[in-house]
Amino acid sequence: MRRRILRAVVVAVVCAVLLFSVPLAVATLRLYQQDEVRELQQLVDRVGVTVPADVHHPRDPMELPRLESDTWVGVYDSEARLVIGAGPARGDGPVREALAGRDTSRRVGDRLVAAVPVGSGERVRAVVRASSPSDGPLRRAALTWAVMLAPAAVAVGVGAVLGLRSSRRLARPLEALAGTAGRLETGDLSARAAPSGLPEADEVATALNRAAARIEELLRRERAFSADASHQLRTALTRVRLELESAQASGAAADPHAAMRAALASLTRMEATLDDLLSLARDMPEQAPLDVAALLDGAERRWHGELAAEGRQLRITVDEELPPAVGSARAGRQILDVLLANALAHGSGRVTVTARDAAGVLALDVADEGPGLPEGEDVFARRRGDADDTGHGIGLALARSLVEAEGGRLMVSRRTPHPRFTWLVAGGSEGPAP
Repeated sequence: MRRRILRAVVVAVVCAVLLFSVPLAVATLRLYQQDEVRELQQLVDRVGVTVPADVHHPRDPMELPRLESDTWVGVYDSEARLVIGAGPARGDGPVREALAGRDTSRRVGDRLVAAVPVGSGERVRAVVRASSPSDGPLRRAALTWAVMLAPAAVAVGVGAVLGLRSSRRLARPLEALAGTAGRLETGDLSARAAPSGLPEADEVATALNRAAARIEELLRRERAFSADASHQLRTALTRVRLELESAQASGAAADPHAAMRAALASLTRMEATLDDLLSLARDMPEQAPLDVAALLDGAERRWHGELAAEGRQLRITVDEELPPAVGSARAGRQILDVLLANALAHGSGRVTVTARDAAGVLALDVADEGPGLPEGEDVFARRRGDADDTGHGIGLALARSLVEAEGGRLMVSRRTPHPRFTWLVAGGSEGPAP
């Protein structure tokens, strides 16, 4: 591309120089030719005034001016015969025209000729003829052309330098865009095109960066969905396995239908969880009024038996007047499931879910009677390793991302003792949990 731009600029400059210099060169040649003819006319006029009345028997000998070796001057009588000077012995066409009383100047052969009649009235007694080589103006024009060639060469050189700089300036952003696109093609989604100062290229770079960021975000969401789905379904799969293994270990005394019903219920919950995560993986957050009562009733139905099986109690408390809230019921189910699963796995004692008014914002608290959370540890950080290694991990990170996607806020409102997580639901001005 750089070569094409440079070639185009140089060709444009050369064409401009030719369009300007060729007419100028022709005009210069014609000007020198006119100057040469004018000098010859002035010469014959100057000699003509010195020609005596009788050219054959002058009282004083005629003297012709000293001229250059290639310039000839001759005086002819009325019979067109050369009397003095240099020139053809018999007068040629210009001399005969001058004898007819007309001044004449034209090219004859390889010489420029000027002739003027000498006399008064209709009687021409002599003719003065002067001539010079016709290539004299051409030589002068050639010297002028040589001088003109230098600035023309400078102009072409300057055009080439400017073309080289312009080609680099135009090609560098496009080459950078091609490099960024190549990195994106190899899977480096962090590649971004830097601004170049060229508006058109910057527009393409901006669009490419937006596309790359969009692709990176979609890929991040897909990976997060895979991790979230794996985490959310792992507990349900473990529950189904335990129920089936318990029924198998109990022998004939156990009711296989009850185990099958419990397993089917767990599978139904797994299917609902998967549908919720698939829906939440899209960039279309739901902005509808949130039915808090239905959300808490569903959480109680799903987790009452789970906690009771561990000898723990689930208590749900709802204030009388709650501020309005908006959000997705799917996201709400997953957020509460993560918080309750965290309380079941890492807490102890009674689990309390409280819906209250926190300075005009709906707040949902999930607390247990455990010893508390480690100081200085970000329990919402997404970890690459097994969540059980640290006690927390992908579940709380999923809950926070869902809350923030819904426009709310999830935080630890009390670490020790009896840890408490508070979810501030979008729908009013946020304020700290009391």
